Amino acid sequence: MSRSPRLRQRIIAGVRARRACTASGVRATSSIFLDILARRRDDIIEYGTDWVIATAKDLQGKRPRDETRRLVERTVDVHMAVIVNDDHEPFHAFIEHVTSFRVSLEFRLSTLLRGFLTFKRGLSRVLDEERVHARDKLAIWATVDESYYEAIFKVSDIYGEKLVHTIKTRRDEVEVELGKKRQELDNTVDMVERLRAELLTLSLPILRIWAGVLLVPLIGEISPERAEHMREKLLDAVVKHRARVVLIDVTGLSVVDAHAAAVLGSIIRAVSLLGADMMIVGVRGEVARVFVHIGEVFPGTQTFATLDEGLRHALRLRRAA
Repeated sequence: MSRSPRLRQRIIAGVRARRACTASGVRATSSIFLDILARRRDDIIEYGTDWVIATAKDLQGKRPRDETRRLVERTVDVHMAVIVNDDHEPFHAFIEHVTSFRVSLEFRLSTLLRGFLTFKRGLSRVLDEERVHARDKLAIWATVDESYYEAIFKVSDIYGEKLVHTIKTRRDEVEVELGKKRQELDNTVDMVERLRAELLTLSLPILRIWAGVLLVPLIGEISPERAEHMREKLLDAVVKHRARVVLIDVTGLSVVDAHAAAVLGSIIRAVSLLGADMMIVGVRGEVARVFVHIGEVFPGTQTFATLDEGLRHALRLRRAA
């Protein structure tokens, strides 16, 4: 047998022994006790309510007094059912209900135990006011203590069971919620990747103007990622459409620097290896100066100031072919 059950049995046995020793006193004062319970029930409830609100931090300012009083009233009534009628069923049912409910709200175990102690605290004050003889008090406390110890042991057992259940339930809920969040995050990442790919495609259209002639308008800034995408897609398009002429329109470039020039140079060389002629159109004076300054003049590649001029030349080449 574990230490805790043995301790409980010793405590309860001691209370019962004390009760047996004072059996005659209990019989003599039973009418006094029952009379006090009948006359001063409301006072016991009020005094018990005052005491538990003053001592339980979980209740201070967090619950209306009337609600606390109703629970104290039920506590007093189930104690009285045990003491007066030896009826333990309402007592056990109330313990089960209030303990389960308070665990779900994460009330402290000490608050629960104080709740069941309200009957004894309220009764103690009433007995003092009634000036009950010490011998009669001893007999009364023998009865009350047995009921209280029964309550605290049962509360402790139920509280432990319900607390473990609550922790497991909330752990499972958290794991489910985290799983949903991870799925949402994965879905969001996938959506961002799709949108990024679509944006790259939209920001780098490859247009088939005529059979064998492609136009690539460059817009914005050529990032390393866009440069790789452009190189890959353009080479695929040249092969797919059997292009003989490719026009790259730099009119929409927002930044023309060494990086942009190097990207154009690498694309021109790659496309030329596939046998297509390259043209750069939309070359403004500023763009031309940058290309010359950095030493990138694209030898063998024709350049035109406007797209219209480049298209006219491409059409002549197509007709000549």
